[in-house]
Amino acid sequence: MIIFRADANETVATGHLMRCMTIADACREKGMECEFWLAEDKETERLRQAGFSYRILGSQWDDLEKELPFLERQLDDFDRQGEKVTYLIADSYQATPYYLGKLNDRIPVLYIDDMRMQIYPVAAVLQYIPVRAENSLNKEESKQNTPVYLRGFRYAPLRKEFLKSHGEQREKSILITTGGTDTYNIAGRLLQECLDKDVFQGYRFHVIVGNMNSHEAELRRLSERDKRICIHKNISNMSDYMHSCELAVSASGTTLLELCACGIPTICFSFADNQMAFAASMDNYGAMCYVGDAREEHNIERIICMRLTELARQENLRKRQTACMKALVDGRGAERIADFLICGNLNECDDIHK
Repeated sequence: MIIFRADANETVATGHLMRCMTIADACREKGMECEFWLAEDKETERLRQAGFSYRILGSQWDDLEKELPFLERQLDDFDRQGEKVTYLIADSYQATPYYLGKLNDRIPVLYIDDMRMQIYPVAAVLQYIPVRAENSLNKEESKQNTPVYLRGFRYAPLRKEFLKSHGEQREKSILITTGGTDTYNIAGRLLQECLDKDVFQGYRFHVIVGNMNSHEAELRRLSERDKRICIHKNISNMSDYMHSCELAVSASGTTLLELCACGIPTICFSFADNQMAFAASMDNYGAMCYVGDAREEHNIERIICMRLTELARQENLRKRQTACMKALVDGRGAERIADFLICGNLNECDDIHK
């Protein structure tokens, strides 16, 4: 049994739950049973559709230490039933070292760490997203007993659909995916900026709307006025859009790696501290164009529109970006993570994928 402790709500990005589901899919394919534990009954329809069991803890998503007694009782129940929990995977920025350490005293914990701000008392740490700069923690790692680290893009958990080979023929369309909430209404602002531009008159705009996007009504009004805009919600075939669209605009996060696997030239932006280094690194690799942080760039829609115009007009630029993207990501990260959870030895697992 693998337990996943993750949340998704108006504050916590849906990407946390989605990447856990990707790892769970890989684990399930290798014969492992998986169960999700969530603080609230939100975004659980995704789990039901995917066939995963889950428990609602009724706890506070932003104060995980308070749920420890309840988790202890849940684990006691597993022990009495003779159900062995092989690993608990924790994916929450609210997880403190104390919280993780108490759980790790009971069962091995793998923590998905995007920030690299602390050394956590766990069995393993997944760090596939780059950080802005090396810090003193890297030096401290050698001074104490440390977890096993799964680092780099080779451990990026991408769904299998992004590995499928599609034809290179792309339609004149732009994919816009701005996160589950799109707090800053980037999609709406960008559409208003681009719709009247001559270069985009022959393009369609595929806008992915998250379940907690408070600007959905405005986006649908725009789509009623301009038939080039297509609104999509609760989609299960994101890779189809990534393989068929000519260009993309995306918020930072695991989605950027999915876009890399599909080779679609992309403009990316950030809207949270933990996203900035990742998006900037994509720009440094030449894989994407990073236009800045939506919290600071008040005219970010204009910058995105200018960069989209450059990509639309320059085929060679699109080809260079696509080549860089595909060189970065092979899409087998979830499989590697699942193999580690089974064998527990990183060297042995890496041998499987050589």
